[in-house]
Amino acid sequence: MLAAASFELVPPFIIRTIVDDHLTTGRPAGLLFLAVLYLGANAAIQAMTFLYSYLAATVAQGVLNGVRVRLFAHLQRLPIGYFDRTPVGDVISRCTSDVETLDTVFSTGVAVLVANLVRLVTVSIGMVILSPALTLVAALVAPPLVIIIRYLQVRLRQAERATRIAVGALAARLQESLRGAEVIRAFSREREAAGGFRRVLADVLAASNRATAFSALYTPMTAILSALAVAALLWAGTRQAFDAFDISLGTLAAFLILLQRFFQPITALGEEWQTVQSALAGAERIFATLALPPEPAAPVAVLPESGNGLPPIHLDNIAFGYAEGQRVLHRVSLVVNPGEHVALVGRTGAGKTSALHLLAGLYAPWAGTVRIASRDPRSLKESERRRVLGVVPQVVQLFSGTVFENLTLRDDAVPEEAVLEAARIAGADAFVRALPQGYRTQLVGSGGGSGAQLSAGQQQLLALARALVPRPAVLLLDEATAAIDSVSDAAFRAALRESVLPTGCAVLTVAHRLSTAVEADRVIVLDKGHIVEEGAPGELARRDGRFAALLELEAAGWDWRSGP
Repeated sequence: MLAAASFELVPPFIIRTIVDDHLTTGRPAGLLFLAVLYLGANAAIQAMTFLYSYLAATVAQGVLNGVRVRLFAHLQRLPIGYFDRTPVGDVISRCTSDVETLDTVFSTGVAVLVANLVRLVTVSIGMVILSPALTLVAALVAPPLVIIIRYLQVRLRQAERATRIAVGALAARLQESLRGAEVIRAFSREREAAGGFRRVLADVLAASNRATAFSALYTPMTAILSALAVAALLWAGTRQAFDAFDISLGTLAAFLILLQRFFQPITALGEEWQTVQSALAGAERIFATLALPPEPAAPVAVLPESGNGLPPIHLDNIAFGYAEGQRVLHRVSLVVNPGEHVALVGRTGAGKTSALHLLAGLYAPWAGTVRIASRDPRSLKESERRRVLGVVPQVVQLFSGTVFENLTLRDDAVPEEAVLEAARIAGADAFVRALPQGYRTQLVGSGGGSGAQLSAGQQQLLALARALVPRPAVLLLDEATAAIDSVSDAAFRAALRESVLPTGCAVLTVAHRLSTAVEADRVIVLDKGHIVEEGAPGELARRDGRFAALLELEAAGWDWRSGP
């Protein structure tokens, strides 16, 4: 780029030679050579500019690709609490539109910015070499130029920052509305949803219009200053003000050409500046995300293996909450032994799912210790997590891909026999084989797309099978059969007793139906974050306690999971 910018000084000096040595003296000899030289210099400039632009854009895209990968990888390591606090749409906006603003700058903007900055420097040097006196006159417009540029930069940066925030809010509203489309349609709230979207969109439009207004001011202001400088030079030339400095007509003509070239990169920089400011605002949000500390690694305690007497599942005196000052679990302790099935029972908000979140290593307790197979679950390495821990959450997540890929999570090391056996135990094998391509049938992921659409119950059966594929030492089931019919539920419970528990797998279940709890080895009743009852289901049913009351409610047809 420096070579191209340096070559740009050649044409004005050729023009000076033509004017002073040929046109004003009436000597045509040598004009053809100078014309060819002028054309060759401009061709060389364009060739070098093309080469620079191509190389700069290629390098910049490589850098941007690294930013994308780093941002996505960092999001995978952030605490789950970050996603609880941050709307999904805003996270998507940071990964898409904010990165796209950087894409625009890196693709063309960086090359343009660097090229114009280099051109600005080289033209300035050429102007000084050509005529220091004319350069001093032209420099009179520098102070107002700096003040105007600085003012517009600050205002534009503020406007672009507001625009990026508004775009994030828009993405969050859009994601929320699309995910809730069924509810919106069921309650006939389409008009209200559209109105809310328009209000958020109006904020985006207002912020964008402010940025556009400041950006649009830049080019006219620099053009006026450029015209002012040219007018001053022409006026001074007509007044013979430069006679004392021996400035010829050719020198003045060449200087005016350089002066125009001096303002061209300034104008181009201004036109790029809105893009740059938008990118900087997006970069602030991206790097703010990258600056967030990842989930701290739990210290690896030196403990004996579970086979040496320690239970596979162990919560000891746990205190936990999602927000400061709002405890969800209070001094909770529980143990699940190898080959034992324990059911957690309690009404909505009792803390059942929170206990499973801790055991899955998704959150760190405020106090107490959590152990899975004698290890803090957060310290499990990727290679051993699936072998140790199988989890079925309340909300099933399927990914775009085949049934087989969803069951293996694209782990090529998983043998097909293990997948088929897990599907058989979960009760999914029959319906999967009935699909058009069986286990190779393409599924619609949670993000949409083409493929087979499964029912909620079928999705839960696949989630159960996915958790069972590696034959884990611990199985955590959070209302894992809530969407499954009673017959399939009973079949899975039977398979759990016959095929899973005999292997020594410890199973902890959040019971959606009390029939699951009745068949468990032990039942633990939670109420407002406290364990209020624990024992064998038959024993608790005979007591006049909380579990017996829940059984009576379910037998009477009441929903025991909610209510006072």
